[in-house]
Amino acid sequence: MKKTLIVQYTPRIDSNTKKLVDSFVEYAQDKTEITFLDLTKNTPDLLLEENLNLYVQRNFGGVELTEEQSQILAKNDEYVAQILAADYIVLATPMYNFTLPATVKAWFDAIVQAGVTFTKTTEGLKGLCENKEALLLMTSGTDFSIEPYSAVDFATPLVKTIFGLIGIPSQKVTAFGTQQYADKLTTFIENAEAKVKEAATNWYS
Repeated sequence: MKKTLIVQYTPRIDSNTKKLVDSFVEYAQDKTEITFLDLTKNTPDLLLEENLNLYVQRNFGGVELTEEQSQILAKNDEYVAQILAADYIVLATPMYNFTLPATVKAWFDAIVQAGVTFTKTTEGLKGLCENKEALLLMTSGTDFSIEPYSAVDFATPLVKTIFGLIGIPSQKVTAFGTQQYADKLTTFIENAEAKVKEAATNWYS
């Protein structure tokens, strides 16, 4: 059975993003082995002085870390192991202030590891996470699918770019404008849920 990793950041009460996650799980739970990563409970470390320098020494300098030093990077390595073990990755997150919540960006910073999820070649950067696919589930109170807001949607291109860097093609299902057009919220969510089901069907059929 194919393995699916669901990474979610849905801390808000009555989260619209979580509704999309629940819709995916309801449809896919009997078709794939699911692992859940809740970033509100298993929160990534920010790249600060200690862990960043250890990462650079290990992944770029080839330095062998001590057991104590390796433990500092253990959470990052656990996230990477989850990615490498999965056939499909679902990332569920709202958009905050035109981009990703800091917690979600920290997760991406943890899994982008030189020599493990990507490498440098004479032709440029090459992703090492082969034979995987990703799906972004994203909601926002503002409709970033239309101008003038589409020009400042830095979230969905960032997700596509980072997944692409590590070798994973991705698609997205969005429900934008949930506050801007509050009277259409139910329709927006139902339309997004239908697209979620379609994406899952394509994966597991």
